[in-house]
Amino acid sequence: MKIIKEYLKAFIPLLIIEFSVILSGFWMLGDYEVKRFNVWPISEWLINYQAGFVRRGLFGEILHQLNSSTSIIPFLNQLVLGFYYFYVAIFIGLYIKSRIRSTLVLVLALMIPGGIFHMAMGAIFYTRKEILFLIHFGLLCLLYLNIRDGKKEKKLLRIWLFGLLAIIGGCLLTLVHEPYLMMAYPITLFLLVITYFENKPSLLMGRFVSIYAVLIPIIFVMCSLNHGNPQMSQTIWDSYSLSDRLTLAPFAPYTASLATGGLGWTLTQHFSTIYGVFISGTWVYWLCFLLLNAWVLTWLALHLQKSRQGSHLIAGQNTTEIVVNDYVMIVMFSYFISLSMLLLASDYGRWIACATNLTILFAFTISGSSIFRQRTFYSNRLLVNCYKAIEVLNKKTYTLVMLIGYELIFQMPECCLQTPDIFIRFDKFFMLFVEIIKKS
Repeated sequence: MKIIKEYLKAFIPLLIIEFSVILSGFWMLGDYEVKRFNVWPISEWLINYQAGFVRRGLFGEILHQLNSSTSIIPFLNQLVLGFYYFYVAIFIGLYIKSRIRSTLVLVLALMIPGGIFHMAMGAIFYTRKEILFLIHFGLLCLLYLNIRDGKKEKKLLRIWLFGLLAIIGGCLLTLVHEPYLMMAYPITLFLLVITYFENKPSLLMGRFVSIYAVLIPIIFVMCSLNHGNPQMSQTIWDSYSLSDRLTLAPFAPYTASLATGGLGWTLTQHFSTIYGVFISGTWVYWLCFLLLNAWVLTWLALHLQKSRQGSHLIAGQNTTEIVVNDYVMIVMFSYFISLSMLLLASDYGRWIACATNLTILFAFTISGSSIFRQRTFYSNRLLVNCYKAIEVLNKKTYTLVMLIGYELIFQMPECCLQTPDIFIRFDKFFMLFVEIIKKS
C-alpha cells in the first residue's frame, strides 16, 4: 500500500506535466489548418525598429534581422513553444532544487489558472512576452539557491552571475516589453534585496541592488518617451512580409492593426479599455480570479511554511495579538506588488497569470531561507479573527477539494472575457484530439 501511495505521488504531477507538454507540442507543431495562437500577441512579438527606436521593439527587430523576406510566423510558433518548454524545465528544476517534497503543493502549483496546465489547455499565456519574464526570474531563483546552498569558495562568482543576469536581463526585457517595470521588476528587486541581507556584508551585492533599482526605471522612461505614433505603426507594419500580414489581417493586410497598430494609441485610448471592463461588468470575474488565485497561493505558502519551518500563521493566545511568520506575508506581498499593471491596461488575465507564476517561483525559492522570523502585531478583534479564520479554513480537507475543483473547472482568459470563457473547454481539447487522430 505504501508503494502504491509513493507511486501515485510521483505519477500524478508527472502526468500533468507530460499532458501539458504533449498537448502544447501537438497544438503548436501540428499540420492542421488553424492559427496556432492569437494574432494580437503574434503582432506584438513582431514589433521592430524599422521606423526608428520604439518601445517593445527589441525582440521583433532580432526576428526581422533573422528573416525579413519570408514568413516569420512559423518560426515564431516554434520559438514560443521552446520558451514554454524552457519555463516548464525551470519550474520543475526549481521545485527539486528547493527541496520541497509535497505532491499537493506541486499539483496545485501546476494547475493554478494561468499556470503550466492552463497554458497548455488554451495555448495561452506562454505565447505572450511575459513568458520571458518568467524564464528570467526563474533563472535568477536557481542562481539564488546556488548562492545560498553552494560552496562558499564559489559564492563570489555566483553573486557576479546573479547580479549581471538581473541587470542585463532586466534592461533587455524592458526593451522587449516595457511593462516589465510593473510586472517582474518589483519581485526581482525583492529577491535581490533578500540575497543582499543573506550575504551581508557584501558591497558587491549592494551595488548590484542599487544599479538594478535605478537602471530599469530609467530605461522604462526612455521607452515611454518613444511610445510610437500612427505613422511609425504603419512603417513597422509594412516591414512585415506580406504572407505574415495576410495571416494577421487577411481582410486588411496593408493597414496597421492589432498590437502593432496599438503603438499609435494615445493614453486615453489605453485607459478607455479599462473603462470598458467596468462598464461591461466583467470586472467581477477578474476580481474572482484575482482573489481565488490569491487563496491558492496562500494555501501553498502556509503549507510550505509549516512543512519547512514548523510554525503557524497565528500563534498568539491573546485575541488582540497576531503572530505572523514573515514568509507568508512576503509571499503574498510579492503577489500583490506584481499586479500593478491592472491599473494601467485591461488584459487582466495576462497580468494575474504573470503575477501568479512569479509568486510560485518566489515561494519555492525562499521557502528554505533562514532570515524569516515570527512577528507580533497588535490589532482589533475583527482583524485577528479574520487571520484565525484563514488559518483554520486552510487546514480543512474541503478547502483543498474546493481549490482543486476551482483549478479543474475555471479557465482564466488572457484578456477579453465573456461568461462561457471562464470554464475550461474540454470539448475543444476533444476536437483537437480527434484532429490529431485523423492526421496520424
